[in-house]
Amino acid sequence: MTRLLVVAGTADAAEFIAAQPPETEILATTFSQLGAECIAPRPGLRLQSGALDAAAFQQLLAEVKPDWLVDLSHPFAVEVSQNARNAAAACNVPYLRYERQTLADEPGGAIWHFPDFAAAAAACQQIEGNILLTIGSKNLSYFASLPDFHQRFYLRVLAESRILQELEALQIDPGHVFAMKGVASAELNVALARQCRAAAIVSKDSGAAGGLPEKMQAAAELHIPLLLIDRPAVQNQSAAAVFNSLAELNRYINQQ
Repeated sequence: MTRLLVVAGTADAAEFIAAQPPETEILATTFSQLGAECIAPRPGLRLQSGALDAAAFQQLLAEVKPDWLVDLSHPFAVEVSQNARNAAAACNVPYLRYERQTLADEPGGAIWHFPDFAAAAAACQQIEGNILLTIGSKNLSYFASLPDFHQRFYLRVLAESRILQELEALQIDPGHVFAMKGVASAELNVALARQCRAAAIVSKDSGAAGGLPEKMQAAAELHIPLLLIDRPAVQNQSAAAVFNSLAELNRYINQQ
């Protein structure tokens, strides 16, 4: 019998878990309850929500004794991946990482690349007009520190009470917040950008599963730039088995 500890919370993880044989035992961890609700129930599946540091991952590994730790966390969840990888190494459990393919170099409008959030925020100061942020809430501080943030910036975030409370604490006008769940279509991105009269859209390079193609299409249709924050470098990635296809990852696990 195969046992897996899966770092989940993404659409990729939900798809991966659904594709596993029914006899496979899986403990899936997610940061939020919303992430857990995206995973369909199945035999042998347990869910655990909440932030995990390396010590907490080690405790789970000792409890589950999995054959693999499979990391399908978000490309920008660097700390989560580092904690999982360190714990796997300490417990001598094979670590497998799924890395979404980037679409950042595909044609489709003006794409401005930035190495991090700070650089993208600085570039926003050179743009006249309103800006639609589609980066979530975790790294909002880089933009919230700009002098005209409350007047010019509009946010698309997850419709989660914790996030909305954080935005309320920042005294962000509710009229500047679009709260919703899931990937927005290109049509919806266009509508939101038009609603706030956006001169630019800001996004993370989250790949196809994160809705990047739809944002690229919207920016191209509106003839406005897409400010794209490139994925952060992952330390010790060379020491991990990395897969860019869920099919390849499934074959590797189920043919061992």
